[in-house]
Amino acid sequence: MSGETKTFSLKLVTWNVGDEEPLADFTELLDLKADSLPDIYGIGLQELVSGEFAAYKNSWTTLFTDILGPKGFCLIKAVKMQGLLLIVFIKREYLLCVTHIESETSKAGMAGWWGNKGGVSIRFDLNGVNLIIVNCHLAAHMNNSAERIEDFFTVLDTQKFRDKDVDHILDHDFVFWMGDLNFRIDNFTREEVEKYIEKKDFETLFKKDQLVKCREEGLIFCDFEEGKIDFPPTYKFDKGTDNYDSSSKKRVPAWCDRILWQVHHDSFEKITLAADLLEYRSVPFYVMSDHKPVVATFKIKVFSCQRFPAPVTFDVEKCWKAGQSATVKYKMRKDSELMSSSRDWIGLYKSDFKHLHDYVTYVWAKEYAENSPEGVEVTFSGRYLSLSPGTYRVAYISNYKDTLLGMSEEFKIVS
Repeated sequence: MSGETKTFSLKLVTWNVGDEEPLADFTELLDLKADSLPDIYGIGLQELVSGEFAAYKNSWTTLFTDILGPKGFCLIKAVKMQGLLLIVFIKREYLLCVTHIESETSKAGMAGWWGNKGGVSIRFDLNGVNLIIVNCHLAAHMNNSAERIEDFFTVLDTQKFRDKDVDHILDHDFVFWMGDLNFRIDNFTREEVEKYIEKKDFETLFKKDQLVKCREEGLIFCDFEEGKIDFPPTYKFDKGTDNYDSSSKKRVPAWCDRILWQVHHDSFEKITLAADLLEYRSVPFYVMSDHKPVVATFKIKVFSCQRFPAPVTFDVEKCWKAGQSATVKYKMRKDSELMSSSRDWIGLYKSDFKHLHDYVTYVWAKEYAENSPEGVEVTFSGRYLSLSPGTYRVAYISNYKDTLLGMSEEFKIVS
């Protein structure tokens, strides 16, 4: 593999949404008016509305998919555990750069029996370099630092992955860890903290931050980095306002919501991996929750191209006729990690599809296709192709974890 590199941009969002529905405009949160959008979004939410159990069909996943789909993004994975949700999108043009997608969950509440606390993760290979994003919600309350550390290690110790190169979270080349970590500010009264916030003297407050002290003592997040915090504490607000907690509890404001990262720079001989932080900020615009969202944007350096070409390649006519049957020819590499199966399928997609199950129709793939070097053919029946004119693609999806193994160039369907 050559030493050439490619840089992807990654935007992470962490937000405790406080059991609220997604009724706001999220242009500001996703920075949709920027001159260029990131290549990858990782959105981690905590305290979703109770009762919304499905990772892909809850109101938050649906809304973000509807927002980012028309912007050129495809949802590659969603994972949910009670109130925790993590969703990852990538620009559609880079879909084949992503392989070996997995997710995991770790319950840390009630000694591991309950998922109100804990973590969820999504890992994948990006041009052959492995990356993981973790979203967690650690133990609450001022005096529970020890419990928060215990929750952190529960997540670390209980997540195992099937990828042959990576068993654990910290084995990944890039580790991005975010969430409501719930660490507080020690030794200051509510009034003192508010005075420092008013003066924007975050440095003084940060010296008393529990997470900073725990990291300095080597108790948690060893070898991780965090950007400079120059924004006000993100917890706890009266919902619907920018006022810190006015209830009888008058909780001391704190930076509960954080994003940290770790890079194994020397994982490969021919390139030096890197993650450069471009921004780390809160988004005070939103008042629906008692937390403010926190975002971080990175430039991450990986190999310039896929380390292994797509296992399936297509030969597709450039123009189909609506209502008429169409034949698709494809080849599967014999050295592919995944063998063909009669349960694999080939989906027909509009060019602006939002996720791999957003197909128009599909046909079953041929078994043992890898044994046919000249390629095999499948036919889409004309009775299922009474489609509106437009631009389409076909894609090969393995039955193994819905893995994308190949995608055609765009073609037209005409009336």
